[in-house]
Amino acid sequence: MHSTLIVLLSSYTIAIALWIAHEMYLTNGVVKMAENGGNPKSEKKTVVTTELRPQVSVVVCIRDGQVHLMNLLEALEQQKFERDWEVIMVDDGSTDDTWQLLIDYQKSRSGAFALKIFQLKNTRSGKKQALQFAIDQASGSALIFTDVDCVPSSDIWLHRLAEPLDQGQDLVLGVSLPLLDRSPGFVGAIQAWDALRIVRSYIGWAEKGRPYMGVGRNMAMRAEIHPGFEANADLASGDDDLAIQRLLATESVATFSLIGRESQVDSVLPKTPQGWYRQKQRHWTTAPRYSMSDRLRLIFPQALSLICLVLGITALVKGLHDGVLHIALWIVGLGMGLAWLVAGLTFRSIAKACQTPDRWLHYGWLQPLGTGWMWMMAITMAIVPSKRHW
Repeated sequence: MHSTLIVLLSSYTIAIALWIAHEMYLTNGVVKMAENGGNPKSEKKTVVTTELRPQVSVVVCIRDGQVHLMNLLEALEQQKFERDWEVIMVDDGSTDDTWQLLIDYQKSRSGAFALKIFQLKNTRSGKKQALQFAIDQASGSALIFTDVDCVPSSDIWLHRLAEPLDQGQDLVLGVSLPLLDRSPGFVGAIQAWDALRIVRSYIGWAEKGRPYMGVGRNMAMRAEIHPGFEANADLASGDDDLAIQRLLATESVATFSLIGRESQVDSVLPKTPQGWYRQKQRHWTTAPRYSMSDRLRLIFPQALSLICLVLGITALVKGLHDGVLHIALWIVGLGMGLAWLVAGLTFRSIAKACQTPDRWLHYGWLQPLGTGWMWMMAITMAIVPSKRHW
């Protein structure tokens, strides 16, 4: 074979091997965490305390959430939590009946937790102003965040989120999966694939001692370390991941991750491709403000997938030109097939670790289509700016 083709095929093989190693590295972190009950590496010594157990404040900011509100409230009422706790709900400029539902519920309830409701109007784009107001009203030394369109998956969800803080941890990263509602068919399968892909990334890196984000739908932290939102107030999104970015950059934080089913919250995703596109567009506006090291780590597998594709196609063209297309086809095909197999198997491991429905185990085979979908969305988002504000 011509030396140029040898170099191309060698480079292609190295790129494929690096991509596979990255997939297995993060998957191994998540699986080990599930096997160990969710106990990531931490430099901070865990000390169990019984006298200074934190008063817990659950924080929920709502805009136009009347469809989901009662489901969340009923799930919170069912929580088996033996300590005093409160729920802070802030209606952030809703135009539906959210505020009236909150008033009626507060008048009629006799639950185990204290409920504080507030109404804000004319706030800035995004949830940051409402969240900061809610945090300011909270009396708990432990803050637990969720959203109105989420439902805890078990009646000990609150206990599972609060327990690590009792044991000396600072930040608890939970998992939220779109099990309540999402788009049907192929788009819904891609949404499920994407949700677990994100879980593997931030939970896997947290287990490896490099946390970088969490999801505001299922997260807890000690109130005294919350960094506030002033640094990124100009962005509509980023109330969760950018807050964690700032927190991790300013002090040493003992981070604990939970992926078991009983610690999850089930969430809703837009049912149309257009709605999901707009949601992803809003979320991805935060990426340029991640630390440089985090951005490089996150772009690494995406860049590798593109490099593999370019090298593979170039090797096939060169093989055709040199009259050895069959050799190039074997090597390129074997590499692609092996990468696809690893993607499918590692995804199954992640799905099992998160105790997802059995049908989710097969979504890993959507890896090539999902990656193509993500690249298409990313390119479009780079051209069309986001107009979503909340």
